[in-house]
Amino acid sequence: MKSYNKYMLVLYNFILLFYALLYLPYLLLTGRGYTGFSMRTGRFDPEIERQIKQNTNIWLHGVSVGEVMVIDNFLSRLRQLYPAYQFVVTVTTKTGYALACERLRGKALVVPSPVDFSWVTSRFVKLIAPKLYIAVETEIWPNLFRRLHLKNIPAVVINGRISDASFSRYKWVRLLLRNVLNQIRVWCMQSKTDADRVIDLGAEASKVVVVGNIKFDEPVKPAQSSVWSWEQGRNWWVAGSTHPGEEDMVLDAYIKLIEHYPQWRLIIAPRHVERTDKIMQLIAGRAMKSVKFSQWDKKALARDTVVIVDTIGQLRSLYSVASLVFVGKSLVKGGGQNIIEPASYGKAVIIGPHVQNFRDIVACFKEREALVQVADPESFEKAVLSLGADEERRRALGDAAKEVVAVNQGATERCLEYLAGFLQ
Repeated sequence: MKSYNKYMLVLYNFILLFYALLYLPYLLLTGRGYTGFSMRTGRFDPEIERQIKQNTNIWLHGVSVGEVMVIDNFLSRLRQLYPAYQFVVTVTTKTGYALACERLRGKALVVPSPVDFSWVTSRFVKLIAPKLYIAVETEIWPNLFRRLHLKNIPAVVINGRISDASFSRYKWVRLLLRNVLNQIRVWCMQSKTDADRVIDLGAEASKVVVVGNIKFDEPVKPAQSSVWSWEQGRNWWVAGSTHPGEEDMVLDAYIKLIEHYPQWRLIIAPRHVERTDKIMQLIAGRAMKSVKFSQWDKKALARDTVVIVDTIGQLRSLYSVASLVFVGKSLVKGGGQNIIEPASYGKAVIIGPHVQNFRDIVACFKEREALVQVADPESFEKAVLSLGADEERRRALGDAAKEVVAVNQGATERCLEYLAGFLQ
């Protein structure tokens, strides 16, 4: 079995090298690289290296924006409980890295995550020498996990989940994964479905626990109503985390909405801000105007003008002032996005049918009639018009959503209980 695992690891490294050779030109052509990106290969800036070495570290890792938001809140509790440690956070994507540098300034050292080559992960582990490695959600890195295991550094996963798409892919390499998964000491999974899946892929059941979703614990910041005081009497519809194809549906529904209820205004926050110009073209094609959020002077908008969010880290504050929210990657085939943020502010939320990545969370809200889920573009448009006209219905949905968030809190503390044994 050891020989088999060795050969599988060699095959994995070969495939990874082939992928990297293809992916590097793509990064250069699309501008997805970023300042400090070379550190992903283990070439650290001397000052960063000095700062990492000066204290005993806890290493947290997240892929992108969503994971960084979880880390931000989880880190607050870690810093309270373990003030003697320094925290190093690694992030993979360009947008996630930018947000982490902004949100975690003064709380943690932020560096790009390692490419999962054995010599790179060896360099990272040797330099950071963490007391504990914490991965947010579920990314499986065979070389990194193996290196941590060989150095007897405990690795845990918090807020773990395995989407339908990931589960289908992982099943093809189940034999390789069994050894890798059991190098994780504890799997703190969001739901029983996620727990069953990681066990099915090879993790020992004794290492897998269901703790709930940490995103329910994110603190609710005060609504930014003072910023919008000049627009009293306006209703804001925020379409968040939209993906290609969804903006067309949102804009068509908005045109119908303002025909009947002219007090409404629309803000579109695409999941990827680099799509801003394409969305502006869609708006212009409907003989409407648009303004980028970064260039908006916050003066009153004409109803034929749509705001496009072109900067990251704005969505939560926008949800806080919305009267109606659509959460994207759900009308087109995609898997859904986090609905907890707008729900925590007590907002009426609309989603589409494609929410398989958040199935358990959506089920919690549907059980208490705390959101509206539509089946297609026609029912989406009807829901927007219906909720746009019915303030009482919007308020009832929002109140129910806040209750769902309240009763599902506590995952953070449950995770910390499992981590405590490694840090005392």
